[in-house]
Amino acid sequence: MSLLFVSASRTCRSSFSRQHILLSTSRFQSTQINPDIHQTQNQQTKADYPSSSSSSNSSRRYRFYFLSIAAGALIGGAYTFRQSRKYEGLMPEYITNSEQLQRKAMEARPMPPPVTKHITFDEGPRVNFPFKLTLYQYVTCPFCCKVRAYLNYNRIPYDIVEVNSVMRSETKWSIYKKVPILVIENEEIQLNDSSMIISAIESYLRMPTKRFENISKLYQSVVEKDDKGKLSFNYPNKYFLVEPLTNERVDPTKQVQTEKTKDDARDNDSTTTANVNKQSSQWFFTKFFSKSKSEHKEGLVNIGSGTVTDNETKSITSYNKSSEQYKLERKWREWVDTKFVHTLSPNIYCTLNQSLNTFRWFSQAGDWEQIFPWYQRWIIVYVGAVVMRGVAGRLRKKYNLNDDVRISLYECANEWVKAVGNKNFLGGSQPNLADLNVYGILTAIQGCEAFQDLMNNTKIQPWFERMKHSVEPHFADNRLRATT
Repeated sequence: MSLLFVSASRTCRSSFSRQHILLSTSRFQSTQINPDIHQTQNQQTKADYPSSSSSSNSSRRYRFYFLSIAAGALIGGAYTFRQSRKYEGLMPEYITNSEQLQRKAMEARPMPPPVTKHITFDEGPRVNFPFKLTLYQYVTCPFCCKVRAYLNYNRIPYDIVEVNSVMRSETKWSIYKKVPILVIENEEIQLNDSSMIISAIESYLRMPTKRFENISKLYQSVVEKDDKGKLSFNYPNKYFLVEPLTNERVDPTKQVQTEKTKDDARDNDSTTTANVNKQSSQWFFTKFFSKSKSEHKEGLVNIGSGTVTDNETKSITSYNKSSEQYKLERKWREWVDTKFVHTLSPNIYCTLNQSLNTFRWFSQAGDWEQIFPWYQRWIIVYVGAVVMRGVAGRLRKKYNLNDDVRISLYECANEWVKAVGNKNFLGGSQPNLADLNVYGILTAIQGCEAFQDLMNNTKIQPWFERMKHSVEPHFADNRLRATT
């Protein structure tokens, strides 16, 4: 029986071996006969059952893609987060609360300011102004010249910080990126925009207050942000004079007594009492039948609107004007900013040679050799001349000036002369704010070829000479040598 099992096992083993040999032989023969078919089968087999090495390469590639996407998303998210946080905590306050804007800027201002000139006068101010002023300016900027003409006319002392028009390092502390900037040092108040600066100081001179802040807070700015995050400032009531609240004013009776004799003040008091009684008796009928309404809102009153009836305003008789005079003054002040001033740059930068000569005169007029290092002065003069030549062409198209820009300049000058008429000034016997504004912007080009052409081809020169005699006779600038 055992022999039977042994023989059977041998037979099975031999049969399996024979089958294996036959199968291998057939495969070898098929490979020799058609190797392409075998290669294709192997590729299909590998495709159906990938090897471990190809699987690892694919996983590494997927990980690389994933990490690249994650890194890009992380960088983009970080940039977006940084941009969104750039004005976080500030922008809402800046737009809704200009006091926060001012406080942040003043905290960043370097002290003491790099003053380049002290402006003083050989006579006292026309009206007492007890505040220390610092003016950040470009010496030949028309808007800065407006402010200087106003301060010089009223003989208000001030300090000047000359700003490098290319580097602008002197005003980096300010979020308001234009000039002029006027700082009330006593109260650390920043005033922006030439027209607003003039209106605010003029409002104080006509109606003094206990603090200048009582005036400046009535000129709230509207701050807007464009798509690039750039801030723009607008002062809607910058051409208006304001009347502060009664409890914020300096006693007007005391103000009159310092300027008049006691008898004059007593007469003024009796007139005030009579006017108050008269106004009280007419109050009932005025309330129901008056066609004009007062514009008192948070102490803001348009002094020139004809709505101011408080005798305290009229007690300073040197500033007593009619409603029509105020309206005329405002009209031409706005005309200066929106029309006349835009004819200047295209005329003084109309050719590259004139542009270069203009900047050389700017350097001389502003004492740039004493203020700025030679390399900064070189950049301002030569780079500025080339840049402003291109800007002048764009301004001509933007404001639709004549192809011969001199004609547009002459037309504005003749328009102003016609408005002045036979009077010495638009304000009559004395210059008003519009006179000072026109005179100020013209002094910005006084050393240029365009200015001489203007004097020779229009009738504005007699008025200009009268203005110069009114503004400049008591002016003295005390220059300081800048340290570099």
